[in-house]
Amino acid sequence: MRTDILDIHDFYRSPLGGVARDFIASRVSAAWGKGAGLKIAGFGYANPYLEVLEQATARFALAPGGQGVIRWPPGAANAASLVRESDWPVPDASLDRVIIVHGLEEAPAPQRLMREVWRVLKDDGRVIIIASHRRGLWSVIDTTPFAAGRPYLRRRLEGLLRDALFRPTAWDSALFFPPVKNRLIVRVARTWERAGAMLWPGLGGVIMVEAEKDMLSPIGLVRQAGVRAVRPAIAAPQPLRHQSRHDVADPSLASRGQRSL
Repeated sequence: MRTDILDIHDFYRSPLGGVARDFIASRVSAAWGKGAGLKIAGFGYANPYLEVLEQATARFALAPGGQGVIRWPPGAANAASLVRESDWPVPDASLDRVIIVHGLEEAPAPQRLMREVWRVLKDDGRVIIIASHRRGLWSVIDTTPFAAGRPYLRRRLEGLLRDALFRPTAWDSALFFPPVKNRLIVRVARTWERAGAMLWPGLGGVIMVEAEKDMLSPIGLVRQAGVRAVRPAIAAPQPLRHQSRHDVADPSLASRGQRSL
């Protein structure tokens, strides 16, 4: 069962959640700027990070059905909806970027989720995954949504991406300070974060990876008739299914736990 949307939302409204959001959002901004000219979707609970991509031509918040959804963005037309984890109401090859936060750790079928991300991204599309790090304190101290589900190590995340036909291009980490709801800890979190990034970069609370869609994937060796040499056979993978898709912002999509901010 997934973490309830209201629990995640309340975490980000707390002082601890606000600091965590700032540190992670700075990495997202470093990778994609303000998202100028891009069509971007967030899966899981990516709302706080979609907000920093304010120059995107389109932004959608997609929430798994077991979690629930909250109306987003506040004060504007709703762009948040519930989706099946491996069946998004998004056309093939229609998005420039996807960001996954609080979406992978509790996914029942992570590879099917990543294949759906592959399907909706354009040929040059990219995804950022922000996942709880197995070696960090945030995955073992049960005070934040980052302790829910299965934490990841770099090698496991890299294997998942490659199996789903993505090529990792950049790695990072964040949240080196302990997830303690203490005013003093929150106050010195910025200093702690800088020190952690320099002194123990492998112990961040979250692991972050940017990956690009891999359009050409070796599937074996082919020997041509009458030729001794062999060459790799290259094939562009196909989506798991081809179904009719509806617009992602379709207001008719049902949602659980929806409310205005």
